[in-house]
Amino acid sequence: MTGTQEQSMTLAGLRVLDVGNRPATAWCSRLLADYGAEVLAVEPPEGHPLRQHPPFGADGDSVAARYFLANKGSALSAEREELLAEADVIVTDELDAAGLHQRFPGAIVCAITPHGLTGAYRHRAGNDLTAYAGSSWAHVNGIAGQPPLKGSGYQASYQAGTLGFGSVVCALLAPEARGGGGELIDISEREVLVSTSAPAPLRYQYSGTVWERRKTVTMNDGPVPVRDGHFALPLSRPAFWEKAMNLLGLPDLAVDPELREPGIRVKFADRFASRVQEAMAKWNRAELFDALGRLRVIAGPVLRMDELAENPQFLARGFFRRVNAESGESAEPSKATPRYPGPFARMSATDWALKREAPAIGGDSGGFAERGDGFAAGTRPGPPGDDSRRGPLSGYQGLVLTQAWAGTYATQMLALLGADVIQLETRSRLDSWRGTYRNPIPRALQERPEAKHAWNCNPLYNSVNLNKRCITVDLTRDEGIDIFRSLLPQMDFVAENFSPRVMGNFGLDYEALCRIKPDVVMASLSAYGATGPWAGVPGIGGTIEPSSGMSALLGYPGGAPLNSGQMYPDPVAGICGFAAIALALLHRQRTGEGQYIDLSMQEANFTFIGDAWLEYELTGKVRGPLGNRHPQHAPHAVYPTRRAADEWIAIATESDAQFTALADVLDMGEVGEWATAEARKAREDELDQRIASLTALRDKQELEAALAHRGVPAAAVLDPAEIVRDEVLKERGHMVPVEHPEAGTAWQSGLPVRLTQAPGGVTRHAPLQGQHSWEVFRDLLGMSRPRYEELCAMGITGKGAVD
Repeated sequence: MTGTQEQSMTLAGLRVLDVGNRPATAWCSRLLADYGAEVLAVEPPEGHPLRQHPPFGADGDSVAARYFLANKGSALSAEREELLAEADVIVTDELDAAGLHQRFPGAIVCAITPHGLTGAYRHRAGNDLTAYAGSSWAHVNGIAGQPPLKGSGYQASYQAGTLGFGSVVCALLAPEARGGGGELIDISEREVLVSTSAPAPLRYQYSGTVWERRKTVTMNDGPVPVRDGHFALPLSRPAFWEKAMNLLGLPDLAVDPELREPGIRVKFADRFASRVQEAMAKWNRAELFDALGRLRVIAGPVLRMDELAENPQFLARGFFRRVNAESGESAEPSKATPRYPGPFARMSATDWALKREAPAIGGDSGGFAERGDGFAAGTRPGPPGDDSRRGPLSGYQGLVLTQAWAGTYATQMLALLGADVIQLETRSRLDSWRGTYRNPIPRALQERPEAKHAWNCNPLYNSVNLNKRCITVDLTRDEGIDIFRSLLPQMDFVAENFSPRVMGNFGLDYEALCRIKPDVVMASLSAYGATGPWAGVPGIGGTIEPSSGMSALLGYPGGAPLNSGQMYPDPVAGICGFAAIALALLHRQRTGEGQYIDLSMQEANFTFIGDAWLEYELTGKVRGPLGNRHPQHAPHAVYPTRRAADEWIAIATESDAQFTALADVLDMGEVGEWATAEARKAREDELDQRIASLTALRDKQELEAALAHRGVPAAAVLDPAEIVRDEVLKERGHMVPVEHPEAGTAWQSGLPVRLTQAPGGVTRHAPLQGQHSWEVFRDLLGMSRPRYEELCAMGITGKGAVD
């Protein structure tokens, strides 16, 4: 990395001390280092716990530690107190983080813990497995009749760490942090996952339907076998169905009216599933993906790590990076200089650099190298009446053309943290998560006289658009383009998640926006990014999961690859998109420079399985599904409990003491044969069977409480209905009542992070279609009422279907 590059890194000069012991804290500080912060990780003499996690490379170093600890220095715990006094940011997993903030009030203290710093569960042990169980994600992952599944590897940790990174960046933007008041950030790993599964609890309240694990895997909801592997074909639109069926030689299915709509099609799986899968089995993955891509039909081949090593899209975009390399490389893997995943988003003015490998334990004694004035966040005066209590982004304004989940989740995070986010939609083509004008009112709302429009009562849309305003503008008309261009000078950011060609077709690509607003931040979220041979290929979460490598890692040991129960890649891309936009705003605050963000969902999701990639790169081993198991710890699984056929509990032990406590609570009797971690791991199948026979006699909630009292990581597997009723989530203010003018009051997942000085949170329900068009046009454009009504009559703006 050149000196010029280091100076252009947005977080250059920021001193970060990581005193945590969790993967989530390690990932948070890794991201801060990637964008220029000087990060020191405080370690005990034996090193960070990640250094003990298998698998290990040829040099004996943990692959996970090598990934999570890269770009950092290491100091021994004896230096902790001196370093705390020098740090601008302290990343921790201590429950007394508030005490740290009191001792060092000028610092931003970011605490990431299993259950947060407050509430009845704050002292409970937890990990990725229990976060999945307690969030409802495990309930929807997997196959009915088999144990619910956690996400592969460290998914909860990646989510929480990325949110921590973005929250620190937002705190740097806040007036309180800039003025030396510091900030205390409180993140619960469980609540982050509840936030990323927000559609399911709201769907339950609107329809009475609980999202369940699938009974069988069809091409609609997961990968199915083809000639050389597995392939996902989630045909979410009638046009996709027709084109795909004709390609597969099934023209009668293409024109069957009962099969065109995906919501109706699932009722008739016996009429099409076996025929479609037989036809797909004649194709190989590359040929089918290419043929469907030319038809612009969303599809996704399941790709393993060895295949992603030669993925043409990754190579064309220079995604893989080596330590000290200034640009991406496409060379063959080298055991001496492994390739790492690159950034989760490409940013035109904010540099990302991989400066060093994971450090030797205590190899950077002597304190921070940065001894100058440190980090200067710059200043951006707030508008008149700016209320920072609304959140650290109060005073920022954005115009967003996001739809479905990834983009809307990213921009909802900005809105929950105080930004004025104006969602731009069109009457002629509804956001797919609003549904269609033909949809019925959800079943549980049909007796409400206020519930008049199904597109305002869709739980999918209403779960990911909190705090936003909504305008309708037809960008296919000159008058609509004029409105967009007139609004732009007042906007700090623009976000969209169309295919890369769409904004250019409107004449609204980044270059065009810069001619109107030179310092604008524009974020584009797409399936594969704006460049490369796959740039024009459409995709959604259900196709990105297989093509990013995630599906190859999710499933039961020795079994077929699976997709998650909801489209998990969407909130992954969303949380990365939020962090990227916040970072770009901070860069602009420091330099006055706007920029373009090109976020590939494939790349963003790949960074969340970078440990599996590095295992392949260092050892040549291709990781497959591990189920709920951990490479080091046993037991680490989901077990059946009493009362119902689908009641489960997640249990993990990470020490001999925890296993002894588990054995005592379950009354396992003599367990000397499993007294050591090595013995437990060697006989894991037998141990799991023994534990399952005992948990099946217990109530999941009672057993969870008993194990938690003894310090054992455990969590009942909750379904979305149980999330709605969860008193701890309500006590902490994560599940909040939101009153919607048509759908009524429902409990919704709110902001998954707490900030003390600039808290943010839910202040507004998801908007009705076009609810704020007149308000925005009047206040920001000075439009007259007659002109607004004229535009409504023309179908340029307004509400409902265009006549």
